[in-house]
Amino acid sequence: MSNNQYNRPVWNTLDQQQRRSLLEQLKSQLPEGFELDRMETFSRYGATTETGVFTYKGSEFVFVPGDTVTLGLQQWPDEEDEATWTELRSILTDIGLPPESADSLMDNQLSPVREAIIRPLLAERKVHSVSWEETSLDELDPEEDQDIFEQIEVFKQAQYNSYELDQSYRLERDGDTIRVWLFYTTEDAAEWAEIELDSPFQVPTEDEWEYLNGGGVRTMFPWGNQWDYTMKLRYFEKDKAATASPDIERPYDLELANGFGLYFLGDPYQVELTLSPDGQAIDKGGDGGMSLCGGGGMLLGYLPVGIYYRSAYQDELDWTDRIGNMHYRRVIRL
Repeated sequence: MSNNQYNRPVWNTLDQQQRRSLLEQLKSQLPEGFELDRMETFSRYGATTETGVFTYKGSEFVFVPGDTVTLGLQQWPDEEDEATWTELRSILTDIGLPPESADSLMDNQLSPVREAIIRPLLAERKVHSVSWEETSLDELDPEEDQDIFEQIEVFKQAQYNSYELDQSYRLERDGDTIRVWLFYTTEDAAEWAEIELDSPFQVPTEDEWEYLNGGGVRTMFPWGNQWDYTMKLRYFEKDKAATASPDIERPYDLELANGFGLYFLGDPYQVELTLSPDGQAIDKGGDGGMSLCGGGGMLLGYLPVGIYYRSAYQDELDWTDRIGNMHYRRVIRL
């Protein structure tokens, strides 16, 4: 079988046995411990992929076929989407910005249109925190970490579910258990990658992330260019429009697996790390909550979760100021 069978145009024509055979052949390229666990079909927003789910040291990875795709957007909303334009201008007026600034505002927050060749990948299904690491009480030092032990006793009696001391430690209530997270800092993305990523693991480039998120669709969101007000969202859970379903226990829509079987944060307060070709960190999938806290409502507040959103403000913050809300997923380029 030729290598182009790992690319999407050919991959989609194969039957399950042929796909499984191709994935079994990848084992020689992978670190020891990778196992093909199962074949599974993922479907979301009209995108469907039958692929293999690999396991490795407690994490799941999916095979994502390669492709040649057009990424980025020249304009959003498009010229014919008058309803979204009207809503966007109304929101800008409400927050004290001139409605005619909509064009320039959007232009500054879109990744440029470009052609990209995406290699086949093994992509981790869920992300990890760049800076927060869970630890057990046994790993804490009673003397050096005395303040943590004292705060735990206070936390046990409190009613809130989490407590965080900025860039130090975080406590979270999980039933009767209190989970402890410690904050670790690094100087920059290069130092972080050297510490955390063993070969052949890498983090996605911006091109790869946009492909993994949307599969190369030419819309701002995986489902289209207009915002879907029927979704259940983490920060609008009590909003009547966002809880149209009577099933209040259903998961948050943006946190479900996509058509490649990958989970994205769907949270504008959080960002996912991608790297430029020269190793510079590019935040994707959020803006640290700037738009949401700025009164932009659902449309502007969740704009940063869009596939082609690129924060115009990330360079105003140092690496150490960004990593508290930053996450990463590992990929292996095949």
